[in-house]
Amino acid sequence: MADRVCGALETVGIAVWIAPRDIEPGTEFPTAIVEAVNSVRVLLLILTEHAAASPHILSEVGHAFNGKKRIIPFRLSTQPLPEDLEYFLSLTQWLDAPDGCTDQNLKRLTEATRAALTGEEIARRSVPLKRQARWVAVAILALAVAAGTIFFRRSSKSSGAGPASESSPAVTANASLAPSTALKQKTWVNPVDGQKYVWIRPGTFTMGCSAADSECADDEKPTHPVDIDKGFWLGQTEVTIAAYRDFAAKHNLQAPTGDGAFPVTGLTWAKAKEYCAAIGGRLPTEAEWEYAARGGDTRAYYGVVPKIAWYADNSDDNPHAVGGKQPNAFGLYDMLGNVKEWVLDRYYKKYYLDSATTGANVDQPLASNASAVARGGFWGSDASAIRVSHRSEEETDTVDGSVGVRCASDHP
Repeated sequence: MADRVCGALETVGIAVWIAPRDIEPGTEFPTAIVEAVNSVRVLLLILTEHAAASPHILSEVGHAFNGKKRIIPFRLSTQPLPEDLEYFLSLTQWLDAPDGCTDQNLKRLTEATRAALTGEEIARRSVPLKRQARWVAVAILALAVAAGTIFFRRSSKSSGAGPASESSPAVTANASLAPSTALKQKTWVNPVDGQKYVWIRPGTFTMGCSAADSECADDEKPTHPVDIDKGFWLGQTEVTIAAYRDFAAKHNLQAPTGDGAFPVTGLTWAKAKEYCAAIGGRLPTEAEWEYAARGGDTRAYYGVVPKIAWYADNSDDNPHAVGGKQPNAFGLYDMLGNVKEWVLDRYYKKYYLDSATTGANVDQPLASNASAVARGGFWGSDASAIRVSHRSEEETDTVDGSVGVRCASDHP
């Protein structure tokens, strides 16, 4: 469908960008896509049921919306839209095509695209348009999802603009659309481990599978409201090798090797709890962790994935120094990706709504050999495994280079 749309537009001289043809070999797809969104004048959304459910499509449409690009939804599905996507498209003129990419629908789409490029209202498509010999200084971005792949194309005939560059995201009501504009936070440096902590204010959030997230497992359900009735401090980053090295020296433990700015890994659940207790803190509960990771966002990711996380597509199969990606709206780094993070809870295959979500009894109900939970995914995870609601069951005695720790504190 994407190829047919591109062919129809190029036949009448409209320059088009689509990734498989126009992204140079060796170039990272996310970077090239963001640059394309920033450089074009019109974004054409080929709106299928799969596209509507894709967090990547939502991010790209959000970029276009923030960049004040003209958006044309070519709607091939009659399914209701997720609220987040509907927000971006509510002010645009839709082209409904439930019968597919017919010649008539492609003609309507071509006329609408020309009208958008000349600044006309799409509703005026019934007015005859002059055929021009060649359209120069125009560009359009076409998006589609088919079999899990995003298709794009780019024409070198886009002109009138300088080299593509990524514009600064606009400050919006949804913090995840601009994670670099994190809210002003109260911070505290723990004198014991020298790490910075961020104050997480109390509040209520919806825990578990995010709305419109089609990749949720059964253990991310049922979605349910959780009240975080007490604020707490949470490490701004994962515990670093340098911080743990100081702790090891003071307690006659074997010191970890490696770059001190990298997250420490290989701690069992008990050792992680021991470290947090030694610096005057504790492991966060699973509910506290997810509340803090979301940063007020209700979606599967709190920002554009390559910008906020080290994961399989950009990590080169290695962990990275903490704080190298954009923070969430609470000012927390690497909540998704880089290394998994132990939490206090034991693992249940579903959420039991009568179980404690905060407080001292969170890790009590199961036998001592029960497994525990790590959250956030790691550098080798694919995107689906770093969703904010994703849960990893880990044996408590696991010594794994993909699992680290981030401490919480009830410091006054």
